[in-house]
Amino acid sequence: MTNRIKPFLTILFCTMCFRSMSENLRFNVLFDNPATESTYKPAQFQFERKDRLKESSLLPAALLTASFLYNDYYLDQAIIKQGSIESPSLGSADYIQYSPAAIMLAIKAAGVEGRSDWKRMLTADAISTAIMAAVVNATKYTVLRERPDGSSRNSFPSGHTATSFMCAQMLHREYGETVSPWISVCGYGIAATTAVFRVAANRHWCSDILAGAAIGIFSTELGYWLTDRIYGDNRLRKPVIAPDTDELPEWKFGLFSDYSIASDVFTSQGYGNPNAKPACSIGVDATWMLWYIGATVRANVTQMKWTGPHDIILPDKGSVADIYTIGAGLDLAFPVIDRLNLNGQAIAGYSPASNNYSFLNPDNSPVEWQIQAGMHYYANLGLEFKTTDYSSVSVHGGLDYYDKVWRSFVMGARFNFTF
Repeated sequence: MTNRIKPFLTILFCTMCFRSMSENLRFNVLFDNPATESTYKPAQFQFERKDRLKESSLLPAALLTASFLYNDYYLDQAIIKQGSIESPSLGSADYIQYSPAAIMLAIKAAGVEGRSDWKRMLTADAISTAIMAAVVNATKYTVLRERPDGSSRNSFPSGHTATSFMCAQMLHREYGETVSPWISVCGYGIAATTAVFRVAANRHWCSDILAGAAIGIFSTELGYWLTDRIYGDNRLRKPVIAPDTDELPEWKFGLFSDYSIASDVFTSQGYGNPNAKPACSIGVDATWMLWYIGATVRANVTQMKWTGPHDIILPDKGSVADIYTIGAGLDLAFPVIDRLNLNGQAIAGYSPASNNYSFLNPDNSPVEWQIQAGMHYYANLGLEFKTTDYSSVSVHGGLDYYDKVWRSFVMGARFNFTF
């Protein structure tokens, strides 16, 4: 149990260490433009830093750390695939991964002024795209991880997720930080949905999409940092809106992943299979913090693993078990020290799909996984650390209880956009 907890403590420790080092970079400067200085009030705007790369690397560093520590690619090593896996949602992410960039270009074309003019924005975007593509493809064909559906050996990291989070970060830099954080919410929501769709389509493991998100965000930050070196203060149009960092965030939007460290599967009522257990979950949530307690909604997909004494066979066009859950409940955030909160959630949800999953034993006898629809209860408690003015990382432990199906103790991490 101790060894399984260590990865999540490592995520929080590394994040806090990076944050401590980044405090040395907190100097703010105004664009070298007297006209701009007279237009905006310092009390309302936090002006662009000359160097913010280290601080803005905290969130992708935490995502990448979580990806390395979520050793989840073994989940179906005991499942022999005879062909492709049926995935009705496979094509969805192909269409929405570029949406944040399309939104950014549409807003710009409509004449809404953002951080940069057209030339500077397109330069930053082109550099970011080149960095992301180079890192993703070099990693894919070096690691050679097999995809969950067995279709190829280029699963790590998720290119769709990297693209979508890169585009969302572009939208955030250009308009979320300068016009309205709700624009960022739209972009990150699309990116997180893309990531979840890739897991649901059996094209990626949870760790693949965490790494993809890390690469996408960091590629944009590095691209904008290099563009700042090229242009200096030229072609900047609007400064950054400074959020009130002295108060708790009013809104939180998170991408989270939970890893099962111990679970019981209930079979006395005829549900499930004693050798089929929950392994890990990936999902999104949104929270409105009215005070130290707020209302939250979430949606997630849980991947299952086979723990039987021998391999089982998945027929061609079959499907591995993924459990979908939607829920709502309460979110707790109680300040402990500067930038560190005690964080917890209590969620009541429902898994609406009742499915039978068919496999074969080596002797061709059938193996059935019967996953019933039912109530799903979830609670966790952990620590949340604010990484930047707009983001936080939390690690937690909790209980995932699926009525009449399983009880699972989990460790996990959340990566939040906050304002």
